[in-house]
Amino acid sequence: MLKLLFQDARDRLNGNNARANARLGLVRPPEGTGKIVWLVADETYDSVLISTTLLAAIREKRKDVRLVLTYQTEYQDLIIKHMSGLSKIGFGFGCGDSHFAIKQMLKRLTPFAIIFIGHSPSKTMMKALRNTPEIHKIAFQTGTESIGDGSDDFFEACYPHSLSAATKTNSRSVDSDAVISKPFNVLTRLVQSQIDKQLGSMLCGESKNALFHVHNIDKNKLRDFLTNWKSSELSQNSLLAFSFSKIDSTTLLSVQKSVKKLGLSPVLLSKWSQKPLTKNEIIIADEDKWFAAICASSAESHLFNTTAFHLWQAISSGSVITLDKDVKNKPSGFDTVISNVEFTHDLISTWKSHLNNPALARKITDQTRQLFWSERREAEMQVDTFLQRVYDW
Repeated sequence: MLKLLFQDARDRLNGNNARANARLGLVRPPEGTGKIVWLVADETYDSVLISTTLLAAIREKRKDVRLVLTYQTEYQDLIIKHMSGLSKIGFGFGCGDSHFAIKQMLKRLTPFAIIFIGHSPSKTMMKALRNTPEIHKIAFQTGTESIGDGSDDFFEACYPHSLSAATKTNSRSVDSDAVISKPFNVLTRLVQSQIDKQLGSMLCGESKNALFHVHNIDKNKLRDFLTNWKSSELSQNSLLAFSFSKIDSTTLLSVQKSVKKLGLSPVLLSKWSQKPLTKNEIIIADEDKWFAAICASSAESHLFNTTAFHLWQAISSGSVITLDKDVKNKPSGFDTVISNVEFTHDLISTWKSHLNNPALARKITDQTRQLFWSERREAEMQVDTFLQRVYDW
């Protein structure tokens, strides 16, 4: 409770009264009539993305209920994109993880259903909800962490995103009659899957063989990689592009500075003249809107740690995908087509090998595409099943 009061005071001193009130559970339900379905997201982009799209889908299925979305980090772009114009909804910061705040939240919302999205409820939340059989409780796209302690018969249905999550969910905290779906990743439904590859042709022109792409490179590794790239044979007849999940002025200035120090020329896509680039020019995708097109237009994309959304967007692109050796969130079933590659020494060699063996590269992309669409079809089916459950409540 002391931590909650400290956070409350900090928010109010910074003028964030709405967040401070929400942290204590002092919220107002949406206007209108109808029972309330409460969607609980966490602080991650992926969780809020899934939650906003799920809320819109539920609204289309159920016109009678009121919908509330709470989160720990606000992503206004997602709220505007997916929830604008929807009626009988409310959204804002969620309550703190204290018995008092959760009780206040439940008292004010009186939800008849709660959907935990992208995360498991805390032990405090589970304790507060333990003796509430009148409330429908769903775990949707939960991670691999434990679902809680001493909470038999908690969830009526679980829709996990991985086999390990399904196994842990199956072993505890669910009703003996609960539905536990086959693992699926709903993000496969949310990424762009049919993307024009024209950007690569425009960047390369007729004199370049291919475009290669690196996402979320650590700034401490950038200089060494650029040095290796500049001295490689690939740099003479191909282009290199960088992108980042979080793009800010500090990141852009740092990358441009590193590029210039090696006698290369950085080109921001937002300022690109739409003319083919030369061998000494390095592409920087300075807005996230370029990410899908860069992935689709590249012969290969190499990703450092990134959001699950960006990873699935890369996988859907139809290009060869590699992950840095420390990346652990490779989707299950993709081991044969997505390799973990040591960035500094092996990546350029891997690119060169695939460029010289187009039949192998084509085989990898074909298999990746087949796996992606299989995952997407499973997600479509499971989401339809979930929405039918909501409709039947």
